[in-house]
Amino acid sequence: MPLKTRVYTLLLVLTTAVAFAVMWRVDPYAIDTSHLVTAGILLVMIVVAEVFDISFPQSVITFHVSVSAAFSFAAGLTVGPVLGGIVVALAHIIDGVIARRQPIKITVNAAGMGLSTVVSSALYFHLAEPGQSTIGSYQNLLAGILAAAVYTLINTGSLSLIVAPVMGIGPIEMWRINWGGLHVELLTLVTLGSLIPVLVRENPWSIVLLIVPLLLGPHLAFKGIRQAHHETRVVMEGLADALERRDLYTYRHSIRVTEHVRTILSAMPQLPRPTAEAIIAAAHVHDLGKVGSKDGSLKKPGELSAEERQEIEQHPAIGAEIVSRLEAYKQSIDTIRHHHERWDGTGYPDGLKGERIPLGARIIAVADAFDAMTSDRVYRAALSMDEALAELRKGRGTQFDPQIVDLFETAIAHPSLPAVPPVEPESPPVPDALKPRVAWGKRLLPRRVARRPQVS
Repeated sequence: MPLKTRVYTLLLVLTTAVAFAVMWRVDPYAIDTSHLVTAGILLVMIVVAEVFDISFPQSVITFHVSVSAAFSFAAGLTVGPVLGGIVVALAHIIDGVIARRQPIKITVNAAGMGLSTVVSSALYFHLAEPGQSTIGSYQNLLAGILAAAVYTLINTGSLSLIVAPVMGIGPIEMWRINWGGLHVELLTLVTLGSLIPVLVRENPWSIVLLIVPLLLGPHLAFKGIRQAHHETRVVMEGLADALERRDLYTYRHSIRVTEHVRTILSAMPQLPRPTAEAIIAAAHVHDLGKVGSKDGSLKKPGELSAEERQEIEQHPAIGAEIVSRLEAYKQSIDTIRHHHERWDGTGYPDGLKGERIPLGARIIAVADAFDAMTSDRVYRAALSMDEALAELRKGRGTQFDPQIVDLFETAIAHPSLPAVPPVEPESPPVPDALKPRVAWGKRLLPRRVARRPQVS
C-alpha cells in the first residue's frame, strides 16, 4: 500500500473525527425516540442498497453510484448531521464486514461517507428555511442542490486522493475518469435525497416502500447491462484469438499474457476489483490492432524496414480505436493504446514517460515482454524463465516500471498468492499440433540475436 494512501487515509479519519466533534457541540437537532427509529430504518436501507449494489459500469474504482448514496445523503437531512453521519458510517462498516473488504477499505468508506453526510447536511441546515421541508421552498431546493454537490465532491474527492497513488495516476485524473458516473450520482442525490425526508415526515416506515422500485428494479436492469458487456467481451476476445491463429508462433499469445497479468495483479490486492477487471479485459485484446498489419511484417524473420516498423507500431492505436466504440472497453482504451510505451519515454505511439503511462499498460508491458521472451518466435528461440526474468530486471527503469517488475518476480516466487478470478469463460482446449513450443530451461533452436525490436 503506497505511503501516500496510508497518510491520506489517516488524514481523512482525523478530519471526520473533528467534523463529528464540532457538529456534536453546535448541532441543534434534538435526538428523540422517533429519530432513533428513523435512523434504524435508514441504516437497514443503506445496508440493503449496498448489498444490492447497482453501481454504474463506467466507474473505474466503483464510486458506488447507487441509491445507497441517496439514502446516505437523506440520513443527514432527516435525523441531523451527527446522527445521520453515525448511521451512514455504521452502515458502511456493516457492509464492509459482510463483503469481507480489507480494513483500510472499510475505514475509507465509513470515514468518507460519514464526513460527506455531516458536512453536506450541516450546510443544508445553515442555508435552508427553518420549518419547511426539503422541497417546501425555493430556498430549500437550492440548499439541497448545494448540499448534494458538496456531498459528491467530498465523497469522490477523498476517494480519488486515497486511491490515485494505488492506481499510479494523479487525483484529478482519477476524478476526471469517473466523471461519467458522478453526474448521475448528483442527480440521484438531489431528487431522491430531497424526497426521502418528506416521506419520513408523513411516516418513517413509508421509505420501506422504496425497496422494490429503487433497489430490485434497477438491480435487474443493470444485470442486463452487465450481461451485454460480458457478451461483447466474449466476441472481442474470440476475434483476438482468431487473429493470432494466423501465426503458429503467436497463437494464444494474448491468453498467456492475460494469465501473466493475473499473476502480477495477484501481488496487488489493494487494487480495486473493477480496475483489475479492466486491465484483464485489455490484456486479452491488447494486440487486436494487428488486424491492420500485413503477414509479411508480422512474420518477417529478419530486420524490419522503416515502413514495416511504422506499420507494426500503429497496432496499439488501431486496437484502441476499435474498442473505443464499445462501452464494455471504455476503461481499457488507454491501456490498450499505451501498452508499448516505455518507462523512459522512448516507446510508442505517444512517447509517454513514467507514471504518465496508465497502470494497466505498464502491467501488460511486463507480461507481454515476458511471454514474448519465453515463446519461440520465427526469428529466435525461446528463453528460459530465469533468462527472461533477468532481461526484465535489465529493463527496470528504462523499458519497464521497476515496481511492476518487482511485483511480477514476487508473484512468481510465491505462487500461493491468491489469483484474480477469471471474468471471462474458459477457452476450449487447443490441439497439441497448434500449440507453439515453449522452452523452459533450454533452447529448442540455436539462439540468434535478433536485430529487430521485440514485437509481441
